[in-house]
Amino acid sequence: MTALCSEPNVMTQTLQDKTMPLGIQRSGSRLGELLVADSLVAAGSAALITPAVMIFDRLVVEKSFYNQPLLPAFRKHLWFSLTQPATFLTSRPSLLVFFSYAATFATANMSETVLNKVYPKIDHAIAGMTTFASTFFVNSSVGIWKDVKFAQLFGHNIIKNSPTPSTTTPSTSTPNIVRSIGRTRIPLATYSAFLLRDGLTIFGSFSLPAMVSSNIPDSVASQEYLKILIAQLAIPASIQLVSTPIHLFGLDVYNRPQVLPMKDRISRISRDWISASLLRMCRIIPAFGIGGFLNTEGRLYLHDQLDERRKPS
Repeated sequence: MTALCSEPNVMTQTLQDKTMPLGIQRSGSRLGELLVADSLVAAGSAALITPAVMIFDRLVVEKSFYNQPLLPAFRKHLWFSLTQPATFLTSRPSLLVFFSYAATFATANMSETVLNKVYPKIDHAIAGMTTFASTFFVNSSVGIWKDVKFAQLFGHNIIKNSPTPSTTTPSTSTPNIVRSIGRTRIPLATYSAFLLRDGLTIFGSFSLPAMVSSNIPDSVASQEYLKILIAQLAIPASIQLVSTPIHLFGLDVYNRPQVLPMKDRISRISRDWISASLLRMCRIIPAFGIGGFLNTEGRLYLHDQLDERRKPS
């Protein structure tokens, strides 16, 4: 009788396995634990990199708007972060940076977990493209929102037009153009520039390091984690040489929304390119270099701990 009862159950289970596409495995509780671990690692990694990223992001905006010396501004912001850490970490700019990177890391982690555990038979190229697309969408959405807020918080609201030689008298001098820094309308060119910049950054931070790390010779790094660390630090930083001019163009269009000759904008971008690229390299190393490494290794560690806990004793 028992054999007769168990036979339909076996047939039912077999039919369910056959109807599940792409080898979907139904393990809700385990998947939930892994996703919680992904979120915790993402939040922890974002919290560790927030102070450095916030300072460098603010310096880039202020350099573009004011052309102020970088070293005194850096010392001022660093001193404030050390002397008033609670105020610094709970400030609006710091929270903007934290939520931006926490959302990005969490999306990358969860995408990989869902694809690996729920769709284990999916093609690696499709899985990689899916992870890139989801991470890019989230990072671009929150990143552009964060950058626009930084421009509104740290930009200036008065643009002075230099008088021409023929308009030196008070009665004919050109008035200053005043705009509200809190305006809600953002030029489409600014959004487009930030979107392209984020695409390059995400591709260089999440997709390229995994491709390049396996090609690093053993003479440079013999252990796998060292290869990953080198690729995770070097590639995102190198990408900034290309993405920084795009970022500066977006800031310049926001800062000077009036119609200007492209030659004028290129001159402004060229002026700030090297210094801003170095700043963004310093920013990207903690953001997607150290932060990406901590996020990747922390995720693997927690997943291994969960696997060990579920093994029968």
